[in-house]
Amino acid sequence: MPSLLYAGVSKLVRNSDRQWPALLGLHATPAVIIIVLMIFWREAIDIALTSIDFIYAAAILWLLRSGADGLRLAPFDGAVPVYRAILLAAVTLCLSGVVDMLVSFDLASGDGARAATLIGIGNLFMLVIIGVAAAAASQSHVPLNAADPTDAQSPPDAGEDADMIARVNELMQEKKLYRDANLNLNRLARRAGIPARQISAAINRATARNVSQYVNGYRVSEACRLLTETDQSVTEIMLAVGFQTKPNFNREFRRVTDMTPLAWRQRNAQSLSLANAVGR
Repeated sequence: MPSLLYAGVSKLVRNSDRQWPALLGLHATPAVIIIVLMIFWREAIDIALTSIDFIYAAAILWLLRSGADGLRLAPFDGAVPVYRAILLAAVTLCLSGVVDMLVSFDLASGDGARAATLIGIGNLFMLVIIGVAAAAASQSHVPLNAADPTDAQSPPDAGEDADMIARVNELMQEKKLYRDANLNLNRLARRAGIPARQISAAINRATARNVSQYVNGYRVSEACRLLTETDQSVTEIMLAVGFQTKPNFNREFRRVTDMTPLAWRQRNAQSLSLANAVGR
């Protein structure tokens, strides 16, 4: 489980230059270690299992050190839920390591009476967390053309930040790029011709938001206009502005406006009616 989880997360974070045999060899290493220990040194299995869980949890957290923007291949529509789900999965690995430690101590004490209970409770919690994580992560997929401009480290510069944000704003306002439901950080970087890491850093410094919140802000802004000026259903508007699921749409709409889409429409409909009445 730890190696499969790490492989899935790394697929959303970056493209790997390794071919599949090398990846298979890398991620099969933990299983091979346990098999070897079962044959030659069974006493070390508990320590190995615990270490593997904690090492992979730390590796996953390292991949996500830049927050939701680190999921470059996850569509902005669901980047934040996926990020949170992966954090839960990393917590699950830590929980697995703790359960292994407790079971090991219980067995070492001589009776092992609590081992079955510990394993059962631990597995129950882990299955629930993994289920939630898998459900959220399944909303994201990796596009086939996922290559992005090469990242380059450079010191922060206010002028460069302004130029990069102006380029991104142009794509949003004139090209309506946010309407692409599969838009992610890599795609945005390719269209802007700017390395993904530099876009993320510039937007974060200038707006104190991550890129997914920045892009979703444009989507919500157009949704507000459509809710006010058209009779389209909420679902039609949600799809038109680039969202794919109602939970994500409602969550982002509330974050920006502090109300639901229906409440927004009702409030603005009343305002328009009042304005028309005054105009007459």
